[in-house]
Amino acid sequence: SLHDALPILKSVRLALTALGLVSALTLSHAQSEVSGTSHANVPHQVLHLSASAQTEVQQDWLVMTLAVQKEGLQAPGVQKQLNAVVAAALAVAAPSIKSGVLELSTGSMNVSPRYGRDGKITAWQGVAQVVLQGKDAEQITSLASKLQDLTVSQIDWKLSAEQRKEAETRMQAEAVAGFKNKARTLTQQFGFADYTLKEVRVGGQETNEGVMQRMAMVQMDAPSTSPVPTLPGKSRVVVNMTGSIQLR
Repeated sequence: SLHDALPILKSVRLALTALGLVSALTLSHAQSEVSGTSHANVPHQVLHLSASAQTEVQQDWLVMTLAVQKEGLQAPGVQKQLNAVVAAALAVAAPSIKSGVLELSTGSMNVSPRYGRDGKITAWQGVAQVVLQGKDAEQITSLASKLQDLTVSQIDWKLSAEQRKEAETRMQAEAVAGFKNKARTLTQQFGFADYTLKEVRVGGQETNEGVMQRMAMVQMDAPSTSPVPTLPGKSRVVVNMTGSIQLR
């Protein structure tokens, strides 16, 4: 009967509960062992260090920005004047384009209102840019002097992509040699026989040591016959290396 079966059911339930507790304890113990093994394998005696190398390189890439400024009573009229000057300049300069030697692009273009004392718009003024850049400084400056209604507003020198890559490659080799030498020296000073490289990060940057020339825009009725004088400076190429080693 059901009344007679109740003691048996209670015994089975207690047995299952006990079995569950034993299983839980066994699993917990196993996890503790695994965790303990993991902690035992965590490396110690990790040393963080850094090294760097730098060099100065002659700049070989000229960036010359030319600009035109126009004013008028209506914004569309000013915009039209700017477009005409830029289009004419591009037509003159286009035949001289040669990748890496002389490259041509348009810069920023902006038309904004000019306000009077009463807060009302009295006129509109706009500025548009054309950018000449490349390795042939003589050709760039000569071409710039021939562009109608445009005047040089900024001159900047920097490293070409090839020049910078070559310098970074040389400095990376020096930085690696310095990093390894420092690692060996510190390993010995700390009383260890050898080390294992854990991780390393490499970064580079170029600092312009030259002077950026900025010039006031002056409206010209005719193109200048004299090229703008320009002289390159030097860029500092720096490679930084940071990482960590495992002493053993």
